[in-house]
Amino acid sequence: MTKINWHYEQMTSGVHIALRSEKELVNVETEFQDVSIFETRHLGKVMRIDDGIQVTTKGEHIYHEMMAHVPILFHGNIKNVLIVGGGDGGSAREVLKHKSVENVVMVDIDEQIIQLSREFLPEINNGAFDDPRFVLRIGDGAEIISQYSDCFDLIILDAADPDGGASETLFTQSFFGNCLTALKKNGILVAQGGTPYFEPYMMQSMVSRLTQAFNNPAGIYMGGCYDYFGGSHAFIWATRSGTIDTLSLEELGSRFTQADIHTKYYSPEAHFGAFFLSKDMRDYVNQAVKCENVDELSMPEAGDWDDYTPATSNQSDDDE
Repeated sequence: MTKINWHYEQMTSGVHIALRSEKELVNVETEFQDVSIFETRHLGKVMRIDDGIQVTTKGEHIYHEMMAHVPILFHGNIKNVLIVGGGDGGSAREVLKHKSVENVVMVDIDEQIIQLSREFLPEINNGAFDDPRFVLRIGDGAEIISQYSDCFDLIILDAADPDGGASETLFTQSFFGNCLTALKKNGILVAQGGTPYFEPYMMQSMVSRLTQAFNNPAGIYMGGCYDYFGGSHAFIWATRSGTIDTLSLEELGSRFTQADIHTKYYSPEAHFGAFFLSKDMRDYVNQAVKCENVDELSMPEAGDWDDYTPATSNQSDDDE
């Protein structure tokens, strides 16, 4: 009998996803969270933190390329970058592809995530942790961000969903206010906004809070992430003034050529098209921008989640 392990994640009430593990690589309980890394047939190696899939080696390039290259190529002169979270190193890897970048500070509360990523997911960080421009700070991003003022051209918030875990403090009004202080005048903040069709409240609450903190309407762009059930991922942006969707396709092409970087998903066309939102997604964003009280947004009712975790299967290979 060959034991078959399934890793389950609940996306929303009534919707679970399951990934079959072909090989368990590590299961540890750190000071802050439960971490498992395992191999799968279709998504490569997967890191799971607490009850959520965080990254896969098959699809991480989409997420990390869109997090990094969209704001960097729009801005045109990114030198100093702060990454909050991002312990797998994928965001740092993509940011450091740009020769204009002089310094990257990454803040993560859990040092073991970096250690595990070095050991089991080296293809994701790909040497980024050893780049001389890279600085790692271990600690709570919500506390460390308050130490900076007028320092960064770009802040990337690459944290897990705010569902009571270690990243809970990174999605508050006060934290976003400190991000504004840490940014330079023309700086940009980009954050992961989840899978918007399954968790619109997360995306909307962040857009609302960032709009208020920056005193300028925040917005989103979209990317196709098959790491996460739902097929699309929202990336939230905020600036002190204006928007980040004003470049023509021709200008994006010119900047991409000049940057001379290799990507697998990002292209000037993908960048340009990411800002063309469907009507329902535009409505979600407009509702959030106008909302002054996030409690008025459509948060799932308490108790709406399933109290159910399927047992591990014990099929034999002959049963498949």
